[in-house]
Amino acid sequence: NGNFREDLFHRINVIPIETPYLKDIKEDIPYLIEYFVKRISDSNGLKPITINSKNTVFYDYNWPGNVRELRNLIERVVILASGKNDDVDKILSESLKISSVKEINNDDAFQFPLKEAREKFEKNYLEIQLNRHNGNVSKTADYIGMERSALHRKLKSLGIN
Repeated sequence: NGNFREDLFHRINVIPIETPYLKDIKEDIPYLIEYFVKRISDSNGLKPITINSKNTVFYDYNWPGNVRELRNLIERVVILASGKNDDVDKILSESLKISSVKEINNDDAFQFPLKEAREKFEKNYLEIQLNRHNGNVSKTADYIGMERSALHRKLKSLGIN
C-alpha cells in the first residue's frame, strides 16, 4: 500500500549508504567487466572471453541501468560469443546501439508535446556528448558546434550538472 513501517525504518536508518551511478564511476568499469566475465563464464560452463575494457563504447554510453545494465550486457556478450573472441566487439557495439536507441526513446517521445520531447532529447544528447568528452564543457561545445557560454546556459536550463 506504499507505507513503510516506521519502526523498521528507524532500525535500518543507522548508517546511510550511498551508491554512486555507474556513469559517475567509469574508472571501475574494467574491474566490473573482469569480474562479470569470470563469474558468468564459470556459472554457464563457458570458456572466458577477452573483452577490451578500454573500448570507448563503455565510456561513451550513459548507463541508465547502472551496474545491472553492464552486468546484463556482459552476460549477453559472454553467452553469444560462446568462447570466441572474434565476435565480442561486434556483439558489444550492436548491443549498445540497441540500448542507446531504447534510452533515447524510453519514454515514448510521441506521448509528449513537442517542447517536452525536444527537451528530453536535448538532455539525453548533451549527457551523452558530455560523457564522450569526459565532462569537458569546452570540448563538448566545440564538438557540437555551440558556444561554450550558450552550452553552459543550456545545461543549466536542462538541469545537467
